[in-house]
Amino acid sequence: MRCRCHSRKLEKRCCGRFHTGSPAPTPELLMRSRYAAYAKGLTGYIQQTTDPSGPHYYEDDGEWTDSLTRFCQGTRFTGLDILAAPEPVGDTATVRFHAHLEQGETDASFTEDSVFHRKDGRWLYHSAVPNTDVQGT
Repeated sequence: MRCRCHSRKLEKRCCGRFHTGSPAPTPELLMRSRYAAYAKGLTGYIQQTTDPSGPHYYEDDGEWTDSLTRFCQGTRFTGLDILAAPEPVGDTATVRFHAHLEQGETDASFTEDSVFHRKDGRWLYHSAVPNTDVQGT
């Protein structure tokens, strides 16, 4: 099966290895693996790769799981374009991407700059900065 991050690689050679425990070595690969996790409904992976100091972290795991599950089940993940993934500066990095999403009949696609922090040798998603200047392809 092809990976849900739309890399055109086989899942087990792409994001599947991160979903089963290997840490993503770069922020871009973490970004891709999180997109694929959303597409597959892997809420635990999304939670485990979210920085506890970030604004999207929930203290209540049950409420967070329910929220993620509703989002994943109500969304079709139809494409991912990585627009920029500059080298990290120390333990911080940003990845600009355009996510192609559909919620019912509505196009819910968006472009975002995601901020990642490296903690204890692992990259974690911290926060999002919506980007309206860049159009996805």
